[in-house]
Order: sequence, then structure tokens, then C-alpha cells
Amino acid sequence: MSDVSNQAIEYSMGQGGFQLVTATTLTTGPFVAITTIAPTTFSSISGNGISGSWSTATIPAGITLPGPITSFQISSGQVVAFNGVIQS
Repeated sequence: MSDVSNQAIEYSMGQGGFQLVTATTLTTGPFVAITTIAPTTFSSISGNGISGSWSTATIPAGITLPGPITSFQISSGQVVAFNGVIQS
């Protein structure tokens, strides 16, 4: 496996660290995934290939949203955001 593949796997498993987010202010990444730990409503989620209206959906606890996430904002709930490196 290439070094890039290994690095991608390591980041997807939390190698880059993570942070608890409970504040409703904008949180900037990059992140490789967000896991909800309480029912959560997002005001916004930005990143490559991410679309849709998030303000009307409440994501149940225990759901992981993977992807190249550059920033997000919650309006309610709690999440764990996994740090990563996003290369285009």
C-alpha cells in the first residue's frame, strides 16, 4: 500500500486527533469525519462533495458523517470532529 493510502487510513481512524464540539459557533477544519454523540442539527456543513439542506434534519446520536469537511456549525447537539488533512 502506498504512503498516501496508509496516511488516509490512519486519519480515518483518528490518527490526527479529535475534538468535542458543543458550541454553536462555526468550527473550521479540516476534518475527515464528524460523529454525533447526541441528536444534532447542523446549521451548515461545507466540504468537497457535500450538499443538501442540513438545517431541517436532526441527525441521531451515533451517526458518523465521513468526508472532506472544511467547516461546520451546529445549531443543537454535540459532535466529535476528527481532524485530518484534506488535499485536492
